[in-house]
Amino acid sequence: MVSMLGNGLQVFAMLAALLSAAVLLVGVKGRRERLVNAGYLMVFGTTIALTLCIAIILACFVTENYSLAYVVSNYPNTDSALKPLYEVSAVWAGRQGSLLLWTWLISLFGSVVAWKRMRATDGLSSSALAVAQIIVALFAATLVFSESNNPFMATAPEFLNADGTLAGKIGGMNPLLMHWAMILHPPATFIGYAGMTIPFAYAMAALITGDLSARWVELCDRYAVFSFIFLTIGMALGAVWAYVVLGWGGFWAWDAVENASLMSWLTGVALIHSFTLYRKRGCFKRWSMFSATITFIFVVLGTFITRSGLVQSVHAFAEDPVSTYFFLGIMVAAGMAFLIGLLYRHGQMDDDDEIESLVSKNGSYYITNLVMIVSAVLVAYLTICSALPTWMPLGGKVIPAGAYSAVARPVGTLLCLLMAVCPMLGWRKTDGAAFARTMRVPLVSGAVLFAGLMALFVTKFMPEYDAIVAAGGPAARALVEQGPKLYYFALTVLGFAAAALLFTSSLYLLSRGVRARMRNKGENPVLATCNLFRRSPAQAGGYLTHLGVAIVLVGLVGSSMYVQEQTLDLEAKPGTSGRVGAYELTFAGQREYTDSNDDLIKEVTLTVTDASTGAQLGTLAPSMEVRASNTGQQTLHAGVLTFPMEDLFVAFQGLNANGALSVNVKINPLILFNWIGAGVTVLGIVLAFAPRRATPLLAADERAAAGASSEPVAASAKGDRRG
Repeated sequence: MVSMLGNGLQVFAMLAALLSAAVLLVGVKGRRERLVNAGYLMVFGTTIALTLCIAIILACFVTENYSLAYVVSNYPNTDSALKPLYEVSAVWAGRQGSLLLWTWLISLFGSVVAWKRMRATDGLSSSALAVAQIIVALFAATLVFSESNNPFMATAPEFLNADGTLAGKIGGMNPLLMHWAMILHPPATFIGYAGMTIPFAYAMAALITGDLSARWVELCDRYAVFSFIFLTIGMALGAVWAYVVLGWGGFWAWDAVENASLMSWLTGVALIHSFTLYRKRGCFKRWSMFSATITFIFVVLGTFITRSGLVQSVHAFAEDPVSTYFFLGIMVAAGMAFLIGLLYRHGQMDDDDEIESLVSKNGSYYITNLVMIVSAVLVAYLTICSALPTWMPLGGKVIPAGAYSAVARPVGTLLCLLMAVCPMLGWRKTDGAAFARTMRVPLVSGAVLFAGLMALFVTKFMPEYDAIVAAGGPAARALVEQGPKLYYFALTVLGFAAAALLFTSSLYLLSRGVRARMRNKGENPVLATCNLFRRSPAQAGGYLTHLGVAIVLVGLVGSSMYVQEQTLDLEAKPGTSGRVGAYELTFAGQREYTDSNDDLIKEVTLTVTDASTGAQLGTLAPSMEVRASNTGQQTLHAGVLTFPMEDLFVAFQGLNANGALSVNVKINPLILFNWIGAGVTVLGIVLAFAPRRATPLLAADERAAAGASSEPVAASAKGDRRG
């Protein structure tokens, strides 16, 4: 019964989406308002059907109804206090549920658009809804026409008792997913992915209707920023999960699925920048449409990678031919639609895209967009090249993580330098003398901060580099593969220099806006800061985001370039110890026990002291969990001691060939800066997303300092007035 109901709702959603798209397009073309209104109602009908699908699966998990094979495969067999939340997250824990969630979210975004535009029912929004509904129909079709994607397949009778209970312990949620970060990471990422459908739909609608004014951007740019917020949150949560749960001591491994989220994030940066220029200056029209299209294509490429089976990943699902052809078709169709529409409307693209000088805001936006798009395309190509024919460059080869890092480090440093300088430049052209005056304070204060970072580099990182290389092993080989020592050190110095300048320039711009309010409004510093973010959230939030990126860059330099790693073999005798870096780890005890699910837990207790002073720093209890219900799958639960400047990460890996305890130890410098910087970055984007109020204070102060804009304040302020 449950299976039949769910399948019926999926088919209804697919047909309703297709019919609504057709009705909307016909209604817009024929200017038939009744048809358009009917199309809007069908959009709501599609969302209601998919909402019921989600509700049915959730109810099955909560009530332990095993009539669906998806529930059997993903039910969280645990006695954890978080089990009620795991039952919710089980809805998207598997390939079928995650695809259903994604489809539902796209339809939900479409319903939000329909609800907000139903009074106007303008041709632009109606056409955008038609495009979005076509996408929903295609996603729903992958659920309907592929058994491996269908979450409503009935459980085979032999696996159930007469009363509907399971005949034995079968399947169950992957234990690696039973973590608080995995309750939040997938839905955050899928919200970001689904939301990026709306800018693409509006870009196509602009080409369909011929309305190439900034109106389509004004209607969808907040969806783009909202989606980008969740893409960023999703990536940050994924990094936390990888660091805490997977037991390898890192947070980014350049895995294919990780790269999939990075591609759309990079193009999302270009999209938001392009939208800003389109709204404010009437330029970057082609850039905006291209960025919206390629972001959507990369979002679908992420699905293609995880579901086609063509690219190997620890996060990927099994191969599915239906998914392969459907998602490949969506990507090709999206690209072709954009190219055909652009060619058809080429004569109407009378925007002001000409760059008079690269040393200007326009020029720096252009360079930033170019770097972001090229980087995303490069990451995409390197990710899928293992599935390409051998006659193509790098075809059939799996690219190691070190190769990605070797490219990402200089490119990331360049981007941070652009972010530091761009706000100080003028539109079109930059007056050199005014730019020098504006940069004076950030340069001087940045030099002070840079000196502090260099002191850390000389006293800590340089000796650690030599110690890692001297110790040999995988960590040493990874360092040597990144290039000569002098080049590696030069990257570190440039990275710290870029981070210092970006931090001080962003802080300077924020403080300048606060001072302007204090001077012009007579407000105290606290009130001036609050009102700055209330009145000019886009710019103030943007500067705060840049400040967070600077903090992240410092963390990345330490936590990805100077990690110490060593495996200790300790006898299981109290007092046995080993040293890694400045830490002494001493065996204090061990225990083995089984939990309520008959899973075996092997845990060791280690005391940590300062090797030079003997001061006790804490106690760690890393463990290994052997799952009884997953054919002996092992899950490592690492122990972590966090200090302001580094983490001590310890993972118990069982017994070695000699019967000694094998303990993997990593010292991750500056990793706390990653989490703090990510939080500040997200906060900045969220504040930039806040409702905008027209005020020229921050923008006027910026232009006066840069001294290069020939346009009056009122013109820019007018460009910022929108709800």
